[in-house]
Amino acid sequence: MSINFDNKDSRLDYLHEKMDDLLFGINEFYGKALYDELILRLKNTIVDFNEEVHGMTDQLKSSTDKRSQLIEKIKLFIDDGDEDQITNEEQETEPVSRKLTEWEKRLESLENNR
Repeated sequence: MSINFDNKDSRLDYLHEKMDDLLFGINEFYGKALYDELILRLKNTIVDFNEEVHGMTDQLKSSTDKRSQLIEKIKLFIDDGDEDQITNEEQETEPVSRKLTEWEKRLESLENNR
């Protein structure tokens, strides 16, 4: 049996055929109810999966676009001859000293006592 998974009707026919094969030994009353419930759950699972995949691909595309924009900005910044300015600014900035909190003081004293 050849199946065209690009065609929705072909996929549904394939699933119906496989479900009929699986439910062949079950009596008529439970078979139909079980079959309908399984088809409903399969459809819900597929819809949820598709939504998650679309969300992930949209997020990936957004992240890639942002990354590309940042790379272009960096390239333009470096190409403008500001490379020397970057190194000078990095050398001029020194870490800012600040007051330590009580917890930081305790941790520092514990590390010094080791």
